Amino acid sequence: MLKCTSYEKQPSLNPEIGSTQEGKKRKRYIAEVDEQDEMKTLHDQLIEAFERNGKLLSSQLESQNVHLQLDREQRKDQANSLISVLHKLADALGRIADKL
Repeated sequence: MLKCTSYEKQPSLNPEIGSTQEGKKRKRYIAEVDEQDEMKTLHDQLIEAFERNGKLLSSQLESQNVHLQLDREQRKDQANSLISVLHKLADALGRIADKL
């Protein structure tokens, strides 16, 4: 008959799990791994969100630059048209003054 003393290691009930202390360590390790995976997932999601926002901001700035360039060209054309009209008006007034 075998007699176990308190100093001897008793065999675990389930050899796949090991001792209850090992089971707790595994559960804690799995929980830590899950938490790390969750943090990595959150980290990846944040990176993706920042990249997406950066691309959107870049697109918006590019679009705004195009619109501002078109606005400058339109103002330049309008200014040139106004100068042309004023030049013609000055010529016409000069001719009228010459006739008087």
